[in-house]
Amino acid sequence: MRKAGHEVHCILFVRNDVYEHLMQNSADYGKEMRVVLDWTDPDLLREMLRLRLVSGLAVESREIGFEELWPRICVSHCRGEETSGYFIERSLMRPRNVLKIFSHSRGFANNLNHPKITEDDIEKGILAYSHDLLIELERELFDVYPSAKDLLYHFIDSKSCLSHGDLKGLVTSAGIEEPEVDKVLRFLLYYGIIGLRTPERDLYIYNVNYDAKMLEIRVHRAGDSAQFIVNPAFWPALGIAPDA
Repeated sequence: MRKAGHEVHCILFVRNDVYEHLMQNSADYGKEMRVVLDWTDPDLLREMLRLRLVSGLAVESREIGFEELWPRICVSHCRGEETSGYFIERSLMRPRNVLKIFSHSRGFANNLNHPKITEDDIEKGILAYSHDLLIELERELFDVYPSAKDLLYHFIDSKSCLSHGDLKGLVTSAGIEEPEVDKVLRFLLYYGIIGLRTPERDLYIYNVNYDAKMLEIRVHRAGDSAQFIVNPAFWPALGIAPDA
């Protein structure tokens, strides 16, 4: 497209699954300029957080490493997990979510006059963030599937790990018609609301480079024996306890 003798370049942001659907039959597939904006590396999220934290420091202090900076701000562990990893694991690998968790936790620490973020501050911060995330993802789901209104609230008090049958039953109990169930399950997987439990580890969409087919084929192979895990980011808001 040209305007007044000059080229006008258009940048379009689309979800990976939408992009694949649009381009799969295109003769130009693989030739276009594509930049993936998804985050998959926890260390990059730590660096993003470090840069935010040092932005207000004197110039000579901005090169301080994360390993040195973090203990000054936050306790090292929460529920037996390293705290920066605890934040990232519940962020759905979204930078803004890491910042939200940190902001909530720091807010409680400041209000309670704690010299640095404590484990109790983190627990309160994660609960506040979890409620925010639940509302946000519920709206996204409703935009795509209006018939799935309030679906995520049907996970209240559920087990953290669900069989294929249990998960389908939960979805249908929310009023989703049988022909739409598989589509809704794909949505839940794509947005990282649920992951697939494997013998090696729990796999969420961001663990497979946001390639939905990697999860869908594994689910198909497992069939009725597939096991799904609700993302721990939603556990506090939904009253879900870890499996014993």
